Amino acid sequence: MLYGTRKELNKKLKRAFGDTEKFALLVWTRETVMGAAEDMTEQEADHILAEIGSTGSGDHAEEGISFGTVLELLAGLRAAPQMVSVPAALLEQVSNWAERCLNEEDVRAGNAGRSTPETVARGLAALNALKQLMAA
Repeated sequence: MLYGTRKELNKKLKRAFGDTEKFALLVWTRETVMGAAEDMTEQEADHILAEIGSTGSGDHAEEGISFGTVLELLAGLRAAPQMVSVPAALLEQVSNWAERCLNEEDVRAGNAGRSTPETVARGLAALNALKQLMAA
């Protein structure tokens, strides 16, 4: 399978096939991929196009690439944890602000005679887990 712009693919096809060699070319576009699911984003479609394009040559021959394949790829994409990169200093700064706010909410609850709210406890636990990941 091939993935890229028309110009990039033209170069790859020219290198891979002779001038008189016959072959079939099936094209998947962002719009075609998005046609498989009404709620698919352009970013998800682009990711799926890249996945289709990374399929090994001939790997698609037995099962093919269909809307079913696209939906499976979409489900896998949505199930995978999304990772982002941010500067560590910014993440630490935001974490510190969040921790101060959560601690202030905890103190307000205590002053009002209430126990620590569940959302505060979960937030502090998440921040603790984040700090452990940042320290690793």
